[in-house]
Amino acid sequence: MNVGIISTRYAKAFYQFAADRSDETRLNEEMKTLSRQFAAMPELNKVLENPIVSSEEKVKLLTAAIGETISETCRNIFRVIIENGRASYMQHIALVYDQVYRKEKNIVLVKLTTVAPATEEEKKSMVKLISDGKTTHVDFAAKTDTDIIGGFILEVEDLRLDASVRNQLNTMKLELTNGNFRKESN
Repeated sequence: MNVGIISTRYAKAFYQFAADRSDETRLNEEMKTLSRQFAAMPELNKVLENPIVSSEEKVKLLTAAIGETISETCRNIFRVIIENGRASYMQHIALVYDQVYRKEKNIVLVKLTTVAPATEEEKKSMVKLISDGKTTHVDFAAKTDTDIIGGFILEVEDLRLDASVRNQLNTMKLELTNGNFRKESN
């Protein structure tokens, strides 16, 4: 079966399980922490996939990755995943859980990249522009990158608008290379 399908099914079920206990927000923070741990320690996945490591040890490992303040909801989820032989999917489930959470809570991720730092007024107007009345929250992140030369790159969820000078120069270079550049007549 497809990793994406399995991860999505588990993430949705875990969201519902946590929501029934009013623990979905805490679980989302724990899943984000776990995702960061997987990124920082690639060997974590290898241990979870190792059939020699006991189920109990795998649960302890995942619990330790989050920390001492782990919720009972999260601990139960780890047990279910391990008992169902899906430990190797844990990283994907943690990532997908955040997507499910944001969708259920109507949270939109927005990233703005500019050469100079965006002002608070620019950020507020961007959030207002993106918020569509149904969206309860816009999770906005702004960063600077001098490599884009000028303009901006706006990412809303999985959509990307690249209005940077770097992108325009690369497009022109590609057109020149392919001979698709039109001569302008006066």
